[in-house]
Amino acid sequence: MRSKALSLMTGVALATILFTACSAIAQHHGALMGNEPAGSRSMTKDDGDPISGEWNVSCIVPGHGTTPATFTFKLDGEKVTGTCYSEHTGAGTIRDGKWAGGKLSFVLDFEKHESIAVKGGLKDGKLAGEFTTEGFTANWEAKKKDR
Repeated sequence: MRSKALSLMTGVALATILFTACSAIAQHHGALMGNEPAGSRSMTKDDGDPISGEWNVSCIVPGHGTTPATFTFKLDGEKVTGTCYSEHTGAGTIRDGKWAGGKLSFVLDFEKHESIAVKGGLKDGKLAGEFTTEGFTANWEAKKKDR
């Protein structure tokens, strides 16, 4: 009797392992082939919200070189909030931020620097565009920091 119960438990355990392994293989295959059901991938949040997070920014000012900065975005629908920091400007906050149709726009406000109007878009995983401050317009680009 004991041998029969042990055999039955072993069979149930093997069936459970086999089912779990097949399910994992099917899920992996679906992800590789691109035919996985919507909403089941682990990157779903990133797919619907490609900008939230911290970004390494390069502000490219002709005749003055490149100034590094950091943008931190939080997307809520089309509304963008967040912060900015660079050695040149100090800490700043995002005002009137908007993300719609792949386009980004906002104003950066600082305690000791003129406000900066920023606009841009997302292409190939990078943000890029123009900023306007202190009477001139220049370019910027950003790459999302690794998680």
